[in-house]
Amino acid sequence: MLTPQMAMEPGILRTLITLLLLATANCSPAYSSDQLLLWLQRSNFGYQVLQQALNSSVESACTAQVRLLLQNADAQSLPALRVLDAWGKFPHGLLYGHFSDMGNYDSCLQMPLNIENKYCLAHIQFESLVPQPPMNTLSIQIGACLPASCAAAHLNDWMQAYLAELFGEQSPGQATQLLVQEESCALRQQNGEFSVLDWCAIVLFSVLALLVLLSTIIDYCGKAAHQLLLCFSLRRNLPPLFATANSPHLIPCLHGIRCLTIIWIIYGHDYMFLLLSPLINALAVKDWAQTPYSMLLQSGSISVDTFFMLSGMLLVLSTLRQLERSSGRLNVPLMYLHRLVRLTPVLAVAVLLFMTLFWRLDSGPLWQQFTSAHKLCNDTWWATLLYVQNYAAAGRMCLGHSWYLAVDMQLFLLSPLLLLPLWRWRRRAVAGIVVLMLLLLGCLCSIIVLNQLTVFQRDGNLGADTQEMRLIYYTTHARAVPWLVGLLFGYFLHCERGRQRHLSVWMQLLCWLLALGAICAVIWSLYPYTQPEAAEITITPWLGACYMCCSRVCWPLAICWLIWACQQGKAGAINQLLSWSFWQPISKLSYCMYIFHLLVEMINTGRIKSSLHFSNYDAILRCWSDFGITMLVSLAMYLCVETPMVRLELQLLGLRRKVTKPSTSPPPPIDSQLATPRTTPANLSQQNLVEA
Repeated sequence: MLTPQMAMEPGILRTLITLLLLATANCSPAYSSDQLLLWLQRSNFGYQVLQQALNSSVESACTAQVRLLLQNADAQSLPALRVLDAWGKFPHGLLYGHFSDMGNYDSCLQMPLNIENKYCLAHIQFESLVPQPPMNTLSIQIGACLPASCAAAHLNDWMQAYLAELFGEQSPGQATQLLVQEESCALRQQNGEFSVLDWCAIVLFSVLALLVLLSTIIDYCGKAAHQLLLCFSLRRNLPPLFATANSPHLIPCLHGIRCLTIIWIIYGHDYMFLLLSPLINALAVKDWAQTPYSMLLQSGSISVDTFFMLSGMLLVLSTLRQLERSSGRLNVPLMYLHRLVRLTPVLAVAVLLFMTLFWRLDSGPLWQQFTSAHKLCNDTWWATLLYVQNYAAAGRMCLGHSWYLAVDMQLFLLSPLLLLPLWRWRRRAVAGIVVLMLLLLGCLCSIIVLNQLTVFQRDGNLGADTQEMRLIYYTTHARAVPWLVGLLFGYFLHCERGRQRHLSVWMQLLCWLLALGAICAVIWSLYPYTQPEAAEITITPWLGACYMCCSRVCWPLAICWLIWACQQGKAGAINQLLSWSFWQPISKLSYCMYIFHLLVEMINTGRIKSSLHFSNYDAILRCWSDFGITMLVSLAMYLCVETPMVRLELQLLGLRRKVTKPSTSPPPPIDSQLATPRTTPANLSQQNLVEA
């Protein structure tokens, strides 16, 4: 009997209600477990497909194991049914855009029958339900689980026979359709033995980790050690990362611009991988591509022009200051050496990791699809390390996003041909650079028009190798204009030397409107062509050339105004945001983040085992998780590779100067050496992309 005291206790009341509901549920009749397993067997797609193996006239180990599997399934053996249960099914929500059921990858490869299994992903092509580009065809992806002794060709024949039985007579093209390929299959132990290069990578990474650990311990213990060894000490390399610099040559807003640009790039690549993933609402992508917000991603390739502009601007600022100090003498070989030391070690580590251990890090139904690009490194790693991959290996680059480094390095190598004339002939050199920009714009325009290139594709380009990518995206001559704009702007800042310019309120307002108008025009000017009513309107090569040439000039000019306005104190809250000291640590990691963010996104996409939901919010969630992991990887690379290499370079150059100019005074004692203030070497981000 429920007493008043019990009624006062809500916990006891909830318990009594739960027990009452359970008792009521147990009174209703339930289907038996045998009936549940029968339903699983009879409705299973894998059971129906594997039945076709019984019709095979050729007896092999594969057909024998499939026959045994089906016999155990008929006997309702749980291990056999578990193999069939790992198969995918006809995708639910097909008319909503769900075209993939990858089954249960892990369950398939756990050998429930003590027989090694193989997981395969079948692709069945159908005519689209909505025959409109880019959905002229659709591919149904279904995961399959079968004995490892069976080849993909066996499964392909059985699925063809099942579809022929289901659909009736097939056309010759349908009968020869390749539904399953061996590259789409995976085994539990598929990594194989380690190659010599794999072991070299393991040894190198292990030695590097031990070197950092040993150097840090020695530094903390205060023991005397050679300065070259202490270059790897975390005690010396970590504090400068979080130190905020205050220098008369520093332009604080560049930190914010740099960080927001790298976030934009990571965000855009996350959208690219999300669109390449199996989705449960793929048809929603078409509607999303017609929204104004989507243009931030569809026009996202312009973000790299910000880096080119910053690179040119900071290069001329630092070089002209050096020329002033050295009375017009520029040590070009040493200039090249600095650049190589700051770029190449991190890039070389990424290439080695990508070639060797990267594809062993995880697995999944889509793992081969998203990580197979590592095979390209076997042929083109040299082009990446020589910074010529945008010409020598276009379309098959090792680390495809490294094309930016190639363009930037090639422009850097050519920069003395422009920097020295700027120092000597000033305005005449400026006029010559303007003429060079016009010639390059004419070259870009002629390439687009003569080759009839499509500048904007309504169905998007998710990293595919196209003629447009090879001719106007990767190439240095097509990307040089923003860098030259930065070069001229840097020369302007050098001549100004921090001089404060007075502009009327109306002039400031006009400049801000022009800059914001240019930014909006570059991002959203193609938005009308994404709308359904513009489906029949084509962007002619002439119109595309006009857009491309204008965007390559207007975007960097708008960023130049933003920087100048911040430096002159005419940007208000915008300057406060971009100059926030919070950006400085991220800015120092930005080079490593650019190199490794795509590897992180490849892993996180390749390891998925079920379909994803597409929305802007889901993309933001994926972006910040990838961003966080990328920051951790970049932190390790910054502390263990980038900064130690910079310190090593400075130490070796210092030793060389001591050898060429011996000192007559005795060396200071060890205690005084340890007591001297530690200077922070300029890392790649500070020297080339942040500090002016």
